[in-house]
Amino acid sequence: MEKARSLLKEAELDLKAKCYNKAASAAYFAARMTADCLLEARGLQVPRRDDKLANLVEHLGLREAASLLRDLYNTRKRADYSSLEVAGEEAAEALEKAKRAMELLKALT
Repeated sequence: MEKARSLLKEAELDLKAKCYNKAASAAYFAARMTADCLLEARGLQVPRRDDKLANLVEHLGLREAASLLRDLYNTRKRADYSSLEVAGEEAAEALEKAKRAMELLKALT
């Protein structure tokens, strides 16, 4: 969980520095790492594919967290692989979604 918190902090710093692509990507990975850690702590195998991870989270009853993970992943793909830039407002939204997802995922403990 320490790495997830570190990634969230990096997303916040990237947002302040107007590095919006980096902020969106770090926000996604903060939420993803939270899900990975908490699922592993429950003794569950963590899917490598992002869609399968969201499906597992949803199957465990965390529909909103799963939806947030999917949204964050889509923004992250654009940030990391597209020629289109992530706008400041989108990066800020990704950060808030990551915080919300991380909070919801704590129910897995």
